[in-house]
Amino acid sequence: MTRGTVHFVRHAQTLFNVNGQLQGWCDSPLTSRGERQIAALGERMRGVPLVAAFMSDLTRTRTTAAAALAGHPSIEPVPTTTLREWHFGGFEGQPNTSLWEPVFADHGYTYVPASADWPRMTDAGLDSVIDAIHRHDPSGRADTAASVRERVEAALALILPAAEHGDVLVVTHGTVLGSLLRAIDPAHRPRAGFPNCGIVPVTGGVIGPIDASCAVD
Repeated sequence: MTRGTVHFVRHAQTLFNVNGQLQGWCDSPLTSRGERQIAALGERMRGVPLVAAFMSDLTRTRTTAAAALAGHPSIEPVPTTTLREWHFGGFEGQPNTSLWEPVFADHGYTYVPASADWPRMTDAGLDSVIDAIHRHDPSGRADTAASVRERVEAALALILPAAEHGDVLVVTHGTVLGSLLRAIDPAHRPRAGFPNCGIVPVTGGVIGPIDASCAVD
């Protein structure tokens, strides 16, 4: 069990988020709303007694982490590829529908953004969803369940020991956040669409409710 709380944060809103484009290992700039979100996140985290911070090495997470740590100048966030989003291969930058429609169909559901079918589809686990993405990717570069699992396990091997000493900030991405939480608690059922700059606290292996106070308009 960890002494501190791990504050998992999804990055701020980006242009691809607004445009409905798949954004795994590719990047796009923050929107003006995203800039407001990171300002709110910086204020929200100012009073948190952080001892360490980790972030995905992609630009949108680096920018979010820098703002989140505005009140903690002595903490240098550690960039790591282990916190990267799922890799969508040849679907990167393409419309969300181009990937999620066939993946949902594979599982007997119809893709509708923010649909309640997402938690139902993932009830049996995320592995089948990730492997379906890989199966549909014509480039063959998309993640597999095994490659995501390897990254998640490596990420937690960095994060959890640091939390033995106090609170830790982790800035990552929406779908891999579900993978991280499921690895911490296999009974956890990740919801679809963690809000941009949403915070998920985890203390002693217990996953708390999402704090969406920084997902400002």
